[in-house]
Amino acid sequence: MLGILVKKQLAEIFRNYLYDPKRNKARSLSSKIMMFVLFAFLMIVVIGGMFFSMALGMQVMIRLDYGWFYFIVMGFAALFLGVFGSVFSTYSTLYLAKDNDLLLSMPIPIQDLIASRLISVYLMGLMYSGIVCIPALIVYFLITPFTFLRILGGLVWMFVVSVLAFVLSCLLGYVVAQVSTRLKRKNIVTVIISVIFLAIYYVFYARAMDMMNILVKNVALYGQSIKDASYLIYLFGKMPEGFLGSMIGYLAVSLLLVYAIWHILSHSFLNIATMTKTTTKTNKNKTTFHQHSLFKALLLKEFGRFTSSANYMLNCGLNIFVMPIAGIALIIKSQEVMTVVKALSQNVEGGLVVMICAGICLLASMNDMAAPSTSLEGKNIWIVQSLPIEASLLVKAKACMQYILTALPVCFLSLCVIFAFRLSLLSSLVVLIFPQLYCLFTALFAAWIGMMRANLQWTNELYPIKQSLSVTICLFGGWAVSALIGFFYIYVGHYLGMGIYLLLIAIILLVLSYMIVHYIDHHASERFMNMH
Repeated sequence: MLGILVKKQLAEIFRNYLYDPKRNKARSLSSKIMMFVLFAFLMIVVIGGMFFSMALGMQVMIRLDYGWFYFIVMGFAALFLGVFGSVFSTYSTLYLAKDNDLLLSMPIPIQDLIASRLISVYLMGLMYSGIVCIPALIVYFLITPFTFLRILGGLVWMFVVSVLAFVLSCLLGYVVAQVSTRLKRKNIVTVIISVIFLAIYYVFYARAMDMMNILVKNVALYGQSIKDASYLIYLFGKMPEGFLGSMIGYLAVSLLLVYAIWHILSHSFLNIATMTKTTTKTNKNKTTFHQHSLFKALLLKEFGRFTSSANYMLNCGLNIFVMPIAGIALIIKSQEVMTVVKALSQNVEGGLVVMICAGICLLASMNDMAAPSTSLEGKNIWIVQSLPIEASLLVKAKACMQYILTALPVCFLSLCVIFAFRLSLLSSLVVLIFPQLYCLFTALFAAWIGMMRANLQWTNELYPIKQSLSVTICLFGGWAVSALIGFFYIYVGHYLGMGIYLLLIAIILLVLSYMIVHYIDHHASERFMNMH
């Protein structure tokens, strides 16, 4: 029974590699093989190669007889990746699995159910931490000779790292599960946390090489400080060097931690598996409800759909957060950015303003909330079809939602650009107005292409959000148009002058926007009624 349950857990984790939600059937054998080959390439070649390069960059530590410090750095990197890779799947597979009620109602021993969940969590942590540990050991043995104790120590070190990742994943997964059951607006919180994590990641990635060089140059100083301040961490790094005492100690602690997790879950799994979301009683009265116009009601519906899904917000509206951050960073790093923009504009008269407008438009085009919005109606499209409303009003509400959520951060970014570059009054008006016209056009175009290329036959909302043709056209088309606006002026349009050139582009955008609105007014109802 345990083997069957473990196989089931792994099949759920790799469900997208075995099952095609778009076609609602299992993948063919060749498709499964291709998916797993691509996954192995990503994990082994791409991510593993990155950490292999990191290990090679720190091989000086091994040559200077600070191999233990090398293994501390690589061990903590493996621990971080192992925890990050498995913690979010831990809370959904171990604590808040959707099949808890079904499995608990069947004649399955609780111990087998708990063990299968724990084994799957451990294997995920082992997979992610192993991507760091294995390259670290390979580089180490390329420099130092093989001995039995070193090989044994390397295996014990890798096991200890995977156990620590397993324990931390279980603890943090429990915290995530508890928080997720108590948050009222957890989608918004998820987006904010994701944005913060992405910011931390990019800051760390930008400074990773500098940090690694500092560690390598000052290995003796940092190594002695760690040895004096925390001898236990020093012993952690001594395991792969064949120090038998540290191997026995950490192995004993690891097994004790595994037993503690097992003991705790054995006595509390039923309470955890059956816990429900905390609900609060709200007293409603007549003043709670307000009557809105038809268009405003549809617009609020679109805002509600957007904020109800973290996947929708992160994939289609991430630049709502990025653009204000970019504006603040622009003010701080205005001189460096000015140098880059001037280099791109090639000192062409008016090129600076045009390239600024193109850059703002490029960032704005990454918001494409209206593109998948029609597809996201899914099987509920019959509700829209049965309501006594004009379909054109619904499409315009989708476009308006994207315009509002894009125009406001674009306006803030434009103001930051004006302040950072000290633009003249005319240039400031251009930087403020032109990107707004571009936002209007892209919002209408996204709503139109979303209506024309609607795909209602999906089982997972990620497909219309990330893989639909309408989203692809909006995203890459927006980048292409933004780049064309900038570079066409540099090589051809500068003969017209900045003012006339941008005025012509603005007229083209307004004409195209009018044509889209005209088509929506006359054909949206027919398109919506034929959707199924």
